[in-house]
Order: sequence, then structure tokens, then C-alpha cells
Amino acid sequence: MVDITISGLSKSFGRVNVFDGLDLEVKDRTYVCLLGPSGCGKSTLMRIISGLDSADRGEIRFDGKNVDNLTCAQRDVGMAFQNYALYPHLTVEGNLRFPLQAPMQKGRWTQQEMRARIGEIADLLQITPLLHRTINQLSGGQQQRVSLGRSLIRHPKVLLLDEPVTHLDARLRYAMRSELKRIHNVMETTTIHVTHDQQEALAMADLLVIMREGRIDQAAPAMEVYGDPATSFVASFLGDPPRSLLEVELGETSGAPVARINGVELKLSGKLGAVANAAPGRNAILALPARAFTAAQADEPGAVLDGTVRAHEMIEGAQRIVLDVSGQKVNLHSSAIRHVVIGDRLRVFAEASDGMLFEGATGLRLSAN
Repeated sequence: MVDITISGLSKSFGRVNVFDGLDLEVKDRTYVCLLGPSGCGKSTLMRIISGLDSADRGEIRFDGKNVDNLTCAQRDVGMAFQNYALYPHLTVEGNLRFPLQAPMQKGRWTQQEMRARIGEIADLLQITPLLHRTINQLSGGQQQRVSLGRSLIRHPKVLLLDEPVTHLDARLRYAMRSELKRIHNVMETTTIHVTHDQQEALAMADLLVIMREGRIDQAAPAMEVYGDPATSFVASFLGDPPRSLLEVELGETSGAPVARINGVELKLSGKLGAVANAAPGRNAILALPARAFTAAQADEPGAVLDGTVRAHEMIEGAQRIVLDVSGQKVNLHSSAIRHVVIGDRLRVFAEASDGMLFEGATGLRLSAN
């Protein structure tokens, strides 16, 4: 398999700058998920890695060797597309055989070796009974397996997956996550998986790469990214419901650090208080998980935030409410059910002990060091 090194990569389409000076290292046999909102450059980056597109500047190396001038086949890359891209006039076996008969592979495989390789991949993907079916006789999940099998049939050094389970229903998507990881563990192929589904990325990634507007905000093990986000964007992008980002002014009351929002003071104790004291400026972003907020009674005393209900839903016995607090969005998640409608006023307590602080101007994580 292969280590991948991306250095100073830049790409534009006309006046649209996709990314500029992007760097990334992927270790051999790692399962990488590129995660980010639509238009952040995920699929473009994968196409450049594959050789289907070229960068304006920078370089890509496989095991230290520059591959910028090599084709997809010469790079030994397998790719499974979002729309599967199967040949409808061929059987499942014919689709799996096709990459072995391509001009670049001519004469490399005997008929016996082809049959052996098809049998191996069909067993791995559990599609052996389907080999003689045509594509239009397959379900979406079966087609997805055939597409994956075609990308794996040559045992490529690098496997690229472009949102491969997007078209499947929720139950099949969940099942295919474990299947993809199982296949990765067997094949031991360096894998890069593009997705916009954070649950999918958190469940599958050895290395989670969060992209935004053509740059990488953070690249680290999945649980590290979730539990220790490097930027306010990462903090708010991950999580279901996501963390709330509140613009606050840091200060002190009776010598104790506080965060002020709309005249309300939230106490910052322990490590968070130390971070606030070390902050270079007074303007900051406080990220709070949904569990940090609890609804207050109308006449209940204490420091509370007053907001307007903008959305609400029930999920698995818990209630989620989105509040507008003077133009700032607060996500509330509670097992205590409140009968609310959009437009209602709701007062909530905020507990900052599980919060994180980020610099107001840059969005970078603040620390006490």
C-alpha cells in the first residue's frame, strides 16, 4: 500500500479559487474521511489525488514519488463513484472483469487469474450469487457493492470513495459503514472517503479531515477532532445536535472570570476560567453543547437567556429546540418535554462548565498555555 503526501496544492476554476496551499499527510493503510459542507473542495481534492484532474500548483507524492504526471491507472488508484457508474449492458461478472481487460492491463491477467480474482472479490463483498445478473436486476445496495468490487478488483494501492452510500436508504447506509471498514481491514488499502455525513465520518475514519472553503481546519483521529476541536467551525460542525456558538465578552466579576452575553453573566470556573484569564482579547466565542441549556420556568430567578423558538422536533423521546437569542442560535436538547410552537418566547439556563473558548477574530481554540 502507500503513504500519500500533499504539499502546497492549489486549484482554481476560472475566478473561483477552490483551495490554495493545501497540505495533508495520509499514512499507509489509513482510512481517511474528508468531511465538510458542500463546495468546500472535497471532491476536487479527491479527483486530483486520483489523476482525473490536475492541480495548478503543488505536488502529490505516493511513497515519496511524485505522481503529478501519472494517469489514474499508472498511480494504481481504484475509485468508487457516487452514482456507481456501472455498465448496464454487462452482468455483474462482466463489470468486475472490465478493469482487468482495460488496455493498460492487456496481457497481465490470464483467464484463470481473472476468474480467481473475480471469485475473491465476489466472496469478499458477498455478491457471488449475483454474478450472472444484469445491473438492472440489482437493488441499490447490491449495485453499490458491485461498484466497490470493480474499484478493488486490481488490488489498488489507493482506494477513493466519492460519497459511495449517499443513494442508499438509512438502514443500508448504516450497514454499509461496517462493511466498508471490514473490507478495508481485509484489503489493507489506503482509503480516502469523501462524505458530507458527519455520523458516517465519525464512525469510520482513522483520520478525520475537516474542510471548509478550500482549507483544512483540522486533521486528526475522529474522536480527537470531536472532543478537542481546533476551531469554532469544527466545534459547531460536529455533533447532533451541534454545539451552540455564542459571541461573548470576557471579563471578571468579584475577581472571578465570566462570559457576558446580552447582559447575562456566565461563570467560567476551573480550566475554562484559566483559559479566559489567558485570552489575548476580550471578544471570544463560547461553544456550548446542547446539554448545557435547560429550560427555565417563566418566573424562575437566576441568570437566564431569553430567546424565540425557531424550530423544534422530537427525536427518540427527547426534544430539540432551536432558539434565537438576539440573533444568536442556541441548540437545546432535553428529555423534559415543553409544549412550544414556533415564535414562542423561552427562557433557558446556560451551564458553561463543558464549554470551549475560541478567539473571536480567528475562530482558533484558546488555551491556558
